[in-house]
Amino acid sequence: MRATLLSFVLLFGSALPSLAQSGPTGCPRAAVEKVAPPPAVIAARKAEHQTCAADMAHLCASVPRGCGRPMQCLRAHAAELSADCTNAMAQLRTVRAQSR
Repeated sequence: MRATLLSFVLLFGSALPSLAQSGPTGCPRAAVEKVAPPPAVIAARKAEHQTCAADMAHLCASVPRGCGRPMQCLRAHAAELSADCTNAMAQLRTVRAQSR
């Protein structure tokens, strides 16, 4: 009886951490089918990442990646961003709006 109870506890105890995860990225969002963005959006996003890298390292270094948290951090510090980063973010918004 003890062996059965112990194996039951071990089996379900080891499965609990995997059940607690909400997905491969840990994001609570529902899985949706993604469509690849147009090349102009990819280029603008890459330019934004490069331009805002220093601001990200300075203002949002402790923010975990994923679920849009780094961008939320940059937006929260909008008044402290460099002019180049602010312009790159605006350019990305413009390109995304034009590609819709």
